Amino acid sequence: MMRLLLSRLAGSRMVRRRPAHSPDAVARERLRIARELHDVVAHDLSVMTLGVGAGRVIMDQDPERARQKLREAEESGRQVLSDLQRMLGLLRVDGAARGPQPRLADLPALIEGCRSGGLAVTLREEGERPGGPVLELSVYRIVEESLRNAVRHGRAASAEVTLRWLGGVLEVSVRDDGLPRERLLAIWERAALFGGSVAARPVPGGFEVRVRLLTRTR
Repeated sequence: MMRLLLSRLAGSRMVRRRPAHSPDAVARERLRIARELHDVVAHDLSVMTLGVGAGRVIMDQDPERARQKLREAEESGRQVLSDLQRMLGLLRVDGAARGPQPRLADLPALIEGCRSGGLAVTLREEGERPGGPVLELSVYRIVEESLRNAVRHGRAASAEVTLRWLGGVLEVSVRDDGLPRERLLAIWERAALFGGSVAARPVPGGFEVRVRLLTRTR
């Protein structure tokens, strides 16, 4: 009897123990699950948007029904937020920082950090900034990656960062005195989020990365 009980306990422990897999296998499985969650979240967002639209249309004719539609949309919004947090938690790298993501207000600190590290950087911004957290994060990361590449792979000593807000388009230019390079995958991926493009080329006295982002849908 005791042996049977111990056997069952051992089996229970084996069920609870997480099997070991290679990091690549774990990453593939997490991406597969994230794609499934993405489809669910996209559907829920569509339902929420339709509910808000329906509430707006019938607000004058049937206020009580409109309020119900808006309450349902609010609840859907909470569920979507919860699902997004789960999806992001799934994709996080173990041990990654979980603090607030940087925005354009953090660019001066990034520039100052680069200066402290020996890269003489200037920052210029032209036009009216429309804002938006995802756009601001993407711009910050594009500048950060460009400056990092300038130092690591271009061996640059100075750089000029320019942001030009041109209506529905943002031009990000990072020009430095470093060597030509091709390690721009992360910048391309960020630009693709906004239907953008990347042009990287040698220029007189150095190298330039120029990124165009669509800041609003047409």
